[in-house]
Amino acid sequence: MNRLRDEDFQRAYRYAIALTGEREQAYDVVHTAVTQWLGAATAAVENPLAYFLRIVRNTFLADQRRAAQMRWSPIEDAEAVIPADLRALEDVQLERAWLERVWADFTAAEREVLFLWAVEGYTVDEISAQTGAPRGTLLARMHRLRRKFAGDADAARAGARP
Repeated sequence: MNRLRDEDFQRAYRYAIALTGEREQAYDVVHTAVTQWLGAATAAVENPLAYFLRIVRNTFLADQRRAAQMRWSPIEDAEAVIPADLRALEDVQLERAWLERVWADFTAAEREVLFLWAVEGYTVDEISAQTGAPRGTLLARMHRLRRKFAGDADAARAGARP
């Protein structure tokens, strides 16, 4: 732990919340990751934070596989699913209560890409390198996120319940 700071663990915890969607489960994931980090030979690790975040992600995925609850979306052809007429995700006005409501509807994969892109500021190529997911798959997930955001925002403006 000599090369990770408290802010790194806080960042990992926020990442785990994005993956799990629940604070308690995120705490468990980070706790398991810290245990694995302590048992690993980390002296030669070039980027300790990236290595630790990878442990967090792998811990989450292992937990999901064990529970057989991982809901991955089907892979789609990126060029076929990204229409030019959609508003950018940044342009959608988010309210906390609305975000909490729609957050629960996102899959773990969608929460992960949204967190890494919107909160951490990674590009699609950086997310692809970090997660090992193909770029086209990530673009398809972002398209689905845009559709969900746009549809829920339109319904909220119309006074309907999404």
